[in-house]
Amino acid sequence: MKAVNMFVITGNLTRDVEVRYTTGGTAMATYIVAVDDLYYDRQGNKHEETDFIPVTTYGAQAENDAKYLKKGSSVAVTGRIKSWFMREEKRGGMNFKAEQVQYLGRAGGKQAQPAHDDAAAPVDDEWMRDYDRRLQAEQAGAGPMQRQAASR
Repeated sequence: MKAVNMFVITGNLTRDVEVRYTTGGTAMATYIVAVDDLYYDRQGNKHEETDFIPVTTYGAQAENDAKYLKKGSSVAVTGRIKSWFMREEKRGGMNFKAEQVQYLGRAGGKQAQPAHDDAAAPVDDEWMRDYDRRLQAEQAGAGPMQRQAASR
């Protein structure tokens, strides 16, 4: 049996794209995509939930994401999931590495109304630091990352 490791999501960015560069000059962008889930329980009650998915892109895709996306932009993303665990810290999680990003609309445009505010996202700085540490560990040998705001 062949294993499949793939994700497909559509949603809106909760923050502007954050770009880092390796010492070798490779761009790496991260952003959070809010994905709504609507379902009905057995009694017919409607439930709405939102997942906040951290997405990472590399190279030219990362540079394009920084140039064309901002908070509220609507995207469709496909890619691969990579799990990680730091035994000594008893922490773990998932990295969502995008292979393809389709821009569905601009923030503030008809197609991309910001549905989620940063304040509503359960993504705190501690969680993002853990995520960043893991991404940097994956780039071992590439040198330290330098954080840089995406310019428009």
